[in-house]
Amino acid sequence: MPGARWKTRLNLWLEKRFPDSREITLDINRIFIIPTRISAALFIAIIVLSLIAINFQNSLIYGLSFWLLSMIVMAIFYTYRNLSALSIRAIQSSPCFMGEKAVFELEISCPENQKKSAITIGWKYEDMTVVDLQQHHSVHIKLSHSTKQRGRFKPERLSIFSVYPIGLVVAWSYAALDMHSIVYPAPVLYATGEDGLGLDEIAEQGLEISNGTTDFAGIRDYRDGDSPKLIHWGAYAKTGNLYSKTFVDYADHDVWLEWDKLTMPGIETKLSHLCAKVLQYHQQQQLYGLKIPGKTIQPMRGEAHKNTCLTALALFAEGKEK
Repeated sequence: MPGARWKTRLNLWLEKRFPDSREITLDINRIFIIPTRISAALFIAIIVLSLIAINFQNSLIYGLSFWLLSMIVMAIFYTYRNLSALSIRAIQSSPCFMGEKAVFELEISCPENQKKSAITIGWKYEDMTVVDLQQHHSVHIKLSHSTKQRGRFKPERLSIFSVYPIGLVVAWSYAALDMHSIVYPAPVLYATGEDGLGLDEIAEQGLEISNGTTDFAGIRDYRDGDSPKLIHWGAYAKTGNLYSKTFVDYADHDVWLEWDKLTMPGIETKLSHLCAKVLQYHQQQQLYGLKIPGKTIQPMRGEAHKNTCLTALALFAEGKEK
């Protein structure tokens, strides 16, 4: 189709003209000026007034025509100047789960001897915001973009435009920032016979160790040598016999989330289930490890460990990380 072919050529041209970079400063090579409907109508009016002035040799109409033309020229200058020397820098991005919005933090700045107003930055059909650099010469903004699949998400080029000060022309540009976000699989806990869990699930609290000192386990018959502190005086008062209290300790067991133990069909289904289990055990502060084709993460706990596991699931593809 001609439209699709034209769009492909335009994208290739834009990729060459606007290569990816962590920071971009707009200059004359990056800024384009397009007339608005108002200026197009005004330009037609100038042509009509000029023809009338020529026909009737009316100096007043001549003056009005040149005044309107000079207003368009000044609008081009000031609108271009509003974008010129504007810098956009990628700061950081936040990971998200598939279906949620990835958030990107940007720094927008301009030279100290300039002020900028009413600059719109964002993605078409997504998040867009208006930036003013009147009081400060640098501001941080956050833009969000919807996600439809897991993995390493790189948003399309940012659109930057302004019609300041009087809306007769649009100054616009693209910013292809070198930034991406990690999109985790959507966490969905599936009910299956196999839960992807490995060894040592002997007790909910962990591996039970007898003769401990922490948790009360019950009573037994008194033995010679038992400490008086262990005698259960309540039982003695009821029965007249001596009994000793017993205690146990629990050692943390290692939980393994294993790909090969999952029985549900489909790669994405397994990834979503493992993602949900990672979140579950992280919330429970449980030691857990992850085994997926091509990668093994040893049992640990904590925020960094959770992010490592979720990233491995996000980038999983045929046993390899992208």
